[in-house]
Order: sequence, then C-alpha cells, then structure tokens
Amino acid sequence: MLRTALLVMVVTALSPTIAMAGSEGPWAEIRVGGVAERERNEHEVMLVAINGSMDFPDQSTYRLPPGPHGLRLASRLRSGRGVLTATTLSLELEPCMRYVLVADHANPDAARAWRPKLLEAQIIESCAKKFAASVRDPAMATRGD
Repeated sequence: MLRTALLVMVVTALSPTIAMAGSEGPWAEIRVGGVAERERNEHEVMLVAINGSMDFPDQSTYRLPPGPHGLRLASRLRSGRGVLTATTLSLELEPCMRYVLVADHANPDAARAWRPKLLEAQIIESCAKKFAASVRDPAMATRGD
C-alpha cells in the first residue's frame, strides 16, 4: 500500500506539466483573445498547448518563465465559423515582456490557412520595476501594464 502511494506520488511529480512563472523571478506573458481587428484580416487565436502540454486553464493571458517556448495555437477558418485549425509557433520569451498574438488570415498558403502574428511586444511595467537588473533592453517594445 505504501509502495503504491509512493509510486503514485513519483509518477505525478514526473508527469508533464506547464512551468508557469512563479513570483520568485521575472516572467513573460502571452496574450491571446480580444485583440484581433478584422479590418486588418486578423482573427483571434487560442493557446491549446505550451511546450507540448495542454494542462493549463483557459484564459487570455498566460504567465510563463522567460526562455524558449513552443506554442500550439488554434484559429477558426476565415469565416469565423467552423473547424479550428492549428499551427505551432516557437518564441524566445524575454523577461518582463508581454507578447500579443493574433492569426493573420490575409495571405494563406498551401500548407496552412493562417499564420501566427506577433501583434505587439510590450514591457510589463510591474515586472520591469521589480526585476530591473534582469530585464534586457527591449528597444522595439511598447510600454504597457
């Protein structure tokens, strides 16, 4: 019985989960949903997997540790109805930066109906103030919090 309990604890501890950023260091954010503009042929995206894991709550902003991340994004076909199609995006997340993502349906190609688009990168002011020494110079970013 004790062996079974220990085995369950070990398997649970080793199972793949998302390493969401804690409060001990700087973080980065991925924002999806509620930011697309149809006039620019942008459509909403959903984050369906982070680094291969789907074990996270559905939300519009995801707080992650800085570093490389593989994202699986989904978007509806151009009509806004019907089947969701998915694609992957690899991003190197910088400390204290928020990345706003949309789906670009303007120029589909034969391989996919849409492309992930980085709409903007913003400095997370609260993070930058708290961890000023850890933040790289994001000269191209816009400020926001």
